[in-house]
Amino acid sequence: MNLRTQSTKQAKLVCVGYGNMARAILEGLIKSKAFQKYEILIVGRDLSKAKNLCDTLAHPHIKPLFADSHTTLDIQDAEVLLCVKPHALRAFTYIGEAHIVYSVMAGVRIATLAETLKARNMVRIMPNIGALYGKSANCVYVQSHADEDSKTIESAVYRLVNSFGNCVMVSNESLIDASIATSGSTPAFLALVAQSLIDSGIYHGLNYEQSKELVAQTFEAFATLLQHKNPDDIKIAVTSPSGTTARGLATLEKCGVRGAFIEAGITAVNRAKELGDT
Repeated sequence: MNLRTQSTKQAKLVCVGYGNMARAILEGLIKSKAFQKYEILIVGRDLSKAKNLCDTLAHPHIKPLFADSHTTLDIQDAEVLLCVKPHALRAFTYIGEAHIVYSVMAGVRIATLAETLKARNMVRIMPNIGALYGKSANCVYVQSHADEDSKTIESAVYRLVNSFGNCVMVSNESLIDASIATSGSTPAFLALVAQSLIDSGIYHGLNYEQSKELVAQTFEAFATLLQHKNPDDIKIAVTSPSGTTARGLATLEKCGVRGAFIEAGITAVNRAKELGDT
């Protein structure tokens, strides 16, 4: 079966996958002006899941499509968003040359993508779960094989990526893996910190909701502070000589917390590289 994905009226965005990241990106896109140019097709092997995502997004320009290993997707001149697990990359057969392929798959290099589908421009994005609220930290690498103006391509990439967070462009593909330590895996690391702080508040008498609300507000304030100050400046501003914070920081250093976080980031990045080599 050959399924054409071209349209003479609107640009076509073929979203392969229907999980949380696909939902987050598409929700952000719908809320942005960038969505006006797209007709979106959600492709997957489970039609009911594709339909459920379409129902959640509730927009007439978004349609589900069942596809399996016998399905050929014609992506000529389309934009393709790959939101599947790495092992599912080769689940479908693609023909034609896409205008842009966006991949959010950790550890899957552009050279590997090119073995499965063709595109004039390949884009790797390392987002995080913040995309659910339009707050994803996105590290982005663009590789263009076309004669198109690079600024035009970068503008198109910024428009899509900024719809669900920020867009930090890097000039080397290897830095996509590096960003797993700074943003890709970081929400899980920070969740561990948040739960520890909540538990500490509970230990000293606050109830769960009180402790959670205080920690959440502190995280929000810290994000704002970090936009204006370096981490060391924040630490100095909070820490009085022989004060409560100084005692707490000394305990964290004694327990090797800083080194543990660095090691966690290194381990996560190395795992992404291992996946890329398989």
